[in-house]
Amino acid sequence: MHLALTPRRRLAALYGPEAPAVLAALDLALAARAGAGIASHAYDPEEGLPDLDIAPAALVAEDLVAQIGAMAKALAARGTIIESLWIVGGPRAVPFGSLPNPVPDRDGPIQTDLIYALADQAGPLAQWAVGRTPDAEPHEPGLLTTFLRHIAVAHGAGPWPQAPVLALSAARWSAVSDQVLAGAGVTDALHLLSPPATAGGGALDGARIIYCNLHGVRHADPWFGQAPDDSELVEALGPADLGGAGLAGAVVISQACFGARLGSPAGERSLAAALLAAGASAVVAAHGLTYGAPDPPPSESDLLAQGLIAALLRPGARAGAALLEAQTGLLRARVLERGQPDADDIKTLLGFGLYGDPALRVS
Repeated sequence: MHLALTPRRRLAALYGPEAPAVLAALDLALAARAGAGIASHAYDPEEGLPDLDIAPAALVAEDLVAQIGAMAKALAARGTIIESLWIVGGPRAVPFGSLPNPVPDRDGPIQTDLIYALADQAGPLAQWAVGRTPDAEPHEPGLLTTFLRHIAVAHGAGPWPQAPVLALSAARWSAVSDQVLAGAGVTDALHLLSPPATAGGGALDGARIIYCNLHGVRHADPWFGQAPDDSELVEALGPADLGGAGLAGAVVISQACFGARLGSPAGERSLAAALLAAGASAVVAAHGLTYGAPDPPPSESDLLAQGLIAALLRPGARAGAALLEAQTGLLRARVLERGQPDADDIKTLLGFGLYGDPALRVS
């Protein structure tokens, strides 16, 4: 069963005169899901689920976690499991969860939707896939409606034909990125190094999987490259590069720090929101600082990206299940290598999330 958490009452209150368009686009996306053969159960947490004897819940993380846990038990009693949870709306509608940060960095608690799928809140692995269709922060008129319509189109189009993987990485990290691609079984990637490459001029158009091993910084929207012999960061991809871009059906994987943020330090559209607005079916990124290797062998987020690319390339892959497979693979590898994951691994497992419908077939 693929659940869709659709807070209609909250969306209607948040969007006011815009709400009918948002809710119509939501209905269109749900109908497209059904048309694609996805067994879905859409529900508003504030109304509960009388058919499962589940009481209403407030739209706060703790109450939603308890409600979803009760739903999992009720469905299991009927011989059904939760395969994915699709959250509709930004954090004003459904808050991100908060989990302890195992790394003593500047981030503080980890913002994550994974809290809605953890069997154990102290554990790093989800029971089912989770994805969210967000809005910009602050709200940008018409954007959530656009995102939902893109999802409906993607379900109607079915899996997209195979196309080369496009990689955009800091030149400083080119060797690690090459190993990530090779480890995922990719032999024909178009690998652009920054500098000198940028993603302007439609460089991303038509790509099926876009892998970005780039820098992200707190005070700026773009993702940045870096030369092998220089510490200066050079802009590689920014929101302005995506005006008119055709990314329909693309899955974007970003190792950049702050790649998943929905608010813009520069007061523009965030890069994650710009990618979704350009038609990307999914964006996988983290809200805070990320960890990986500057030189081979790949580590932490490198290995997560490697496992995700490999999973996405298999026929029949769904966006959320592919990310869950990559997370499981990273955890398994660390347990076999060390007996347990370290703090950086755990933050990687908890910190990366999916914007998009997790039930969407992407290959």
